[in-house]
Amino acid sequence: MKGIGFYFDKAVNTYEKAGNIQKKVAIKLAQSVKEGFYPTVVEIGSGKGFITDLLIKKISYNRYINIDISYEFLKRLKSRFNEKSLFINAKAEQLPLKEGIANLIVSSSSLHWIEEPERVFNKLFNLMEVNGRFYFSIFLSGSLAELKKASEISNFGSVFPLKSSQFYIDLLNSINCIKWQFSIEIYREIFPTVKDFLLSHKLTGTNFTKNKKFSGKESYAKFCTIYKEMFSNHEGVYATYEVLFIEGQKVSPCLQY
Repeated sequence: MKGIGFYFDKAVNTYEKAGNIQKKVAIKLAQSVKEGFYPTVVEIGSGKGFITDLLIKKISYNRYINIDISYEFLKRLKSRFNEKSLFINAKAEQLPLKEGIANLIVSSSSLHWIEEPERVFNKLFNLMEVNGRFYFSIFLSGSLAELKKASEISNFGSVFPLKSSQFYIDLLNSINCIKWQFSIEIYREIFPTVKDFLLSHKLTGTNFTKNKKFSGKESYAKFCTIYKEMFSNHEGVYATYEVLFIEGQKVSPCLQY
């Protein structure tokens, strides 16, 4: 089975045009980042650089480390940014960085792909110096509820299993070395047709799921009919996205578990 990196590699030429919701989320997250000097910035899941472009104009730094699971995305980023930028092709679960390296960690529309965040998040905070800041946006289980419902009824397709806001709240509350706050935003994107929605989903590479199954023309047609009947208005068909925004600071060394 092909991993998430394969899907993003395929979307390298289409992500920027199709990633409207990702752009909106990056803009909101970037607005929350405090201006100032951060010697080393680590961005997890840099993608097309939506939030990178915004931050490099807002903050100052000596080193900006872009990390992404997609080698193709990183190649494009490398052609655009200056000598202060470094590029690492890696998964968030296996970051090849030393502890205490980061003064700022930012991740927009990426951390929800981590399958075992309860194992990984504490390691992320170990990368930070005490008093370092972090800003995350994470898609939640309420995202693409329409797609999930229509898929269940029609037996067409499947959806990646996102986690609830309460899961992340409980997880962060269990980490001893940080103070943090959060907000939740609901977005609704409108598409002309169900086909346009599915194509947009595919062109961002976010159609990855481990439960891929063969679906024929009949189930596809049924899916489109159900989706349009259940989730449309006078503007077109819609898709809902639920996003958790987190900002905080590391206040002490993290205990090791």
